[in-house]
Amino acid sequence: MPIPIHDLWWIAAGGSAGAGARLMKARVESVISARRRRSLPDPTGELLRMQMLYGYNPHSLVSIAPGAQRWSTPDIDGAIIYGEFGRVWLAAGDPLASREEMAELARQFATFAKLKGRVVAFVPTTAEFANQVAPDHFNAVKVGAAPYFDLKVWNPRGDCAKNLRAGVNQARRAGVEVRYFDDADEQLRKETAELCLRWLGTRRAATTFGWLIALDPFLHSEYKKYFAARAEGKLVGFVAASPIPTRKGWYLEDVISAPDAPQGTATLLVVEALNELKSQGASLATLGTSPLASDGANDLPTNRVIARALEMAARRLGSFYNFEGLRRFKSKFVPTWWESEYALAQHGVAIPPRVGHAIVRALVPGGLTQLLTRQAIRAIKGGGE
Repeated sequence: MPIPIHDLWWIAAGGSAGAGARLMKARVESVISARRRRSLPDPTGELLRMQMLYGYNPHSLVSIAPGAQRWSTPDIDGAIIYGEFGRVWLAAGDPLASREEMAELARQFATFAKLKGRVVAFVPTTAEFANQVAPDHFNAVKVGAAPYFDLKVWNPRGDCAKNLRAGVNQARRAGVEVRYFDDADEQLRKETAELCLRWLGTRRAATTFGWLIALDPFLHSEYKKYFAARAEGKLVGFVAASPIPTRKGWYLEDVISAPDAPQGTATLLVVEALNELKSQGASLATLGTSPLASDGANDLPTNRVIARALEMAARRLGSFYNFEGLRRFKSKFVPTWWESEYALAQHGVAIPPRVGHAIVRALVPGGLTQLLTRQAIRAIKGGGE
């Protein structure tokens, strides 16, 4: 069953008629999916409890979304959040369990999946979890890296912070101001929805976002912190921060800025958010995954054939997703360190193409075909203007 689109945040910007049609389709799919699941108990509350106890992967909170499924066993206080893509059960990040039990939970999940004729994969996992289960039980392939900031000592200076200072100064000279919110009223939500739609329209992929990278800043809002950038009273930038409880840290989700925002708005937004989190006593923060980035330790063996395949994918998909640009943006903030992130698959299962195809489908609901089709349509429209 496909992961349902559940809210405005997953609708890509476009012509008003096209956006309206996609929104209506999303609502219909959501109703149908809800009817199918009506007889099942809602696992959200239990998953949120586990997230606050065991959340280590930055993506744990955002993965607790409509359409995701839960697997658990009576023997362990924990759960695995996953989506079903054909014969692949694709788990979002690390299991929600104690450090001592997450590997056993993953092994039991893989055993259960095998009995059902399914294949298990985890993505994106932290190096912490990957080192527990690979190479004995899962194959690991590095799929990117995430920058981390030790907020107790983070204070960028010198040449390495030159671009950072320039962006901050540009935004401040243009009158951009950033405010922190621990709650968002209806007006801010409405403004943010409009900003998200405008921002999505500028993305290279020109498609809706899927389950693993859903753009839904107000999902589980009671656990989040918000930062809004304004220029002359107009909302020009926004970022939501999700808690990483066991690390006393925060994950800054998508940094959203308006296409016409003053230069340096996104930079000032991130800097102000990091400084505010630091002042509130947070230990660390991250900007999340930079797909296919080579930064971070390479302490797990990677198949050379698979590594070359990922490099080729980065080159071929560069016109759809600016991998290197994203990595450069995150590097600008002078991270204290980078942590490698992995895709894990059961032994005997080649990550490309079956698991790789599932990952693409999770990122883009219509899969690679939709990604290519929408990019072509966008190019045709652009050529006719």
